[in-house]
Amino acid sequence: MKTDGRTDRQRASVRRVVLELNRLSWQENEFAVRNVQVRGGYIIHVGVPDGTFRVGDRVQMEIDPERRRPIMNNHTGTHVLNFALLKVLGEADQKGSLVAPDRLRFDFSAKGALSTEQVKKVEEICNQVVAKNEVVYAANAALPNAKAIQGLRAVFDETYPDPVRVVSIGISVEQLLADPDGPGGNATSVEFCGGTHLKRSGHIEKMVVISEEAIAKGIRRIVAISGADAKKANEIADRLENETNHVVQRVTEALAKEQSGAQLLTKELLALKDELSREQVSQWRKDTMRNTLDAQKKKIEDLDRAAKAAQSNKVVEDCKKLLSEGPKTYLVEVFEAGSNPKALDAAIKQVKSTAPETAAIFFSVDQQEGKIMCMSHVPQTAIGKGLKANEWVNHVSGLMNAKGGGKEGAAQAVGSKTNALAECLKLADEFAKLKLSI
Repeated sequence: MKTDGRTDRQRASVRRVVLELNRLSWQENEFAVRNVQVRGGYIIHVGVPDGTFRVGDRVQMEIDPERRRPIMNNHTGTHVLNFALLKVLGEADQKGSLVAPDRLRFDFSAKGALSTEQVKKVEEICNQVVAKNEVVYAANAALPNAKAIQGLRAVFDETYPDPVRVVSIGISVEQLLADPDGPGGNATSVEFCGGTHLKRSGHIEKMVVISEEAIAKGIRRIVAISGADAKKANEIADRLENETNHVVQRVTEALAKEQSGAQLLTKELLALKDELSREQVSQWRKDTMRNTLDAQKKKIEDLDRAAKAAQSNKVVEDCKKLLSEGPKTYLVEVFEAGSNPKALDAAIKQVKSTAPETAAIFFSVDQQEGKIMCMSHVPQTAIGKGLKANEWVNHVSGLMNAKGGGKEGAAQAVGSKTNALAECLKLADEFAKLKLSI
């Protein structure tokens, strides 16, 4: 893993170049280093000056430890992640990386997306390496000798210096060079790298893979966090898992009792999914929770579909019973259809097929949802006498606090004033009698 700014984008620790002695004064000046490059054998520091610098000034370089420490965490973590991917996929060539204080990013070749189980396994192996708390070794070696180490990870199209710096975890570079064909190189993380690292793998504390996605054909990207950020992510995931388990329990209890109240939990499920999408937590845990919530939502939807189908069947049977009592010029009735428009529509269709010359306006109230709805059908003969479906519905929609519409032959409306049902029935009946001159 190189740090020349091409493949391994290790962000430079912001350092201060402090002027020890300005020729014109004793005032201390600072130069905040933002980037470091090697050009023509010179080390070039790029940054922002605060004060005056002149050729010949003596300076003192200071590292920003608060920024450097998490970069070391994530850089060693990147090596650990590279090793874990190789173990899980068998083949995963590095295509780029970024090491920043708040995260690490690793691009690699892959035939397809990693499954949730594979992402979980990668994270587990990373944390197993961390838990071993092994020494992180670094040493320069002759390039041909270093390349001979079996299992050594390097970027395919990179040009490495000779000698090259080798970084390994748990097995010293000297041991690996002494037995390049041995199993050591495949048993641990070994890479070419000139970057800053921790002394031991355990200093990473914890690693969490927060995303895995495609960035180009045949190339995937993993983003991970470590240390305190990873611990915080796990605490958030623990809380979300507890909330998910609680919702699952409530849905299970509601479904067991076939309570329509289970539908109200759908909003809670969706809110929890939204929060889950926003939070920075382990991807495999996020996927697992999301799948659990989706499964519960499907159970509720299945129950709702079954309930609505049963509701529609009951409404149709009640309508058949009403029509069997004899022919009627018009009908103003209430059905227990809740807020299910398909159930009322089924009743209207029953009228049209069984009593095609009968005008009808049907109402239903859903107190739980706070809705009142009506649906009307008027045959051509009744329209000719002056009764029109849209006018019939509009005549009561104001009482319902409803919005609706339609044509002369069919209209509907849905409102929120559920306590207006009795008055709506009375007004609808009077309107029909007036228009039909009954």
